[in-house]
Amino acid sequence: MILNKMHPELFTIGSFTLHSYGVMIALAFLAGITASILIGKRESISAETVLDGVLWVMLASIVGARLFYVVEFWNTFSSPLDMLRVWEGGLVFYGGMFFGVLALILFGFTKKIPFLKILDLAAPATAIGYAIGRIGCFLNGCCRGIDGHPVQLYSTMIWSVLFVFLVVLHGRKKFDGQVFSVGLILYSGYRFLMEFLRVNPRYLFNLSEAQLISILFFLLGIILYAKTKTR
Repeated sequence: MILNKMHPELFTIGSFTLHSYGVMIALAFLAGITASILIGKRESISAETVLDGVLWVMLASIVGARLFYVVEFWNTFSSPLDMLRVWEGGLVFYGGMFFGVLALILFGFTKKIPFLKILDLAAPATAIGYAIGRIGCFLNGCCRGIDGHPVQLYSTMIWSVLFVFLVVLHGRKKFDGQVFSVGLILYSGYRFLMEFLRVNPRYLFNLSEAQLISILFFLLGIILYAKTKTR
């Protein structure tokens, strides 16, 4: 069944409008924070430390995700102010992930916590946050699929399952970096294939920007897994 029902605005009171995208992104961060705190106990990382790291990640990932979106869809903005309207939709996951990882590495350095341990903690949290965030994309009508396919909801279902998988893997991991590298490989493979169902500009070899980045990140994930496994 093809779904195309959209609800970009939940309700409006006077001049205030509550956007569904903003609500779902907020819920995504909340779910990610909760997962991080619970999983952090396995690594003897306190809730306070997790919350400090989350603040770094939130700021960095939102800036990175929005920046990548603005660069890719530069011609869709009518004014510089429109570029700041994050609550109305328009975030690129790879941008958020790239900036978020950099923030976590820096955070780990300042707190003297191995960054691979922190990245392993962040992987399942990112998965559940991504799954919930895609519901916001569906309600907002962005990140569309060809022929009306609800690729946003496909993503939600896939990453809800992979969240459980990564949580289980984290409990059984054999080395630091295993969960993050596996998550990176899974996301890159998923995104490369999902892009064939999405409406995005095509570039080299008729691939989208996300597919080209996916190839790079897939290889990085394999290299990271191999390197950390042999440490």
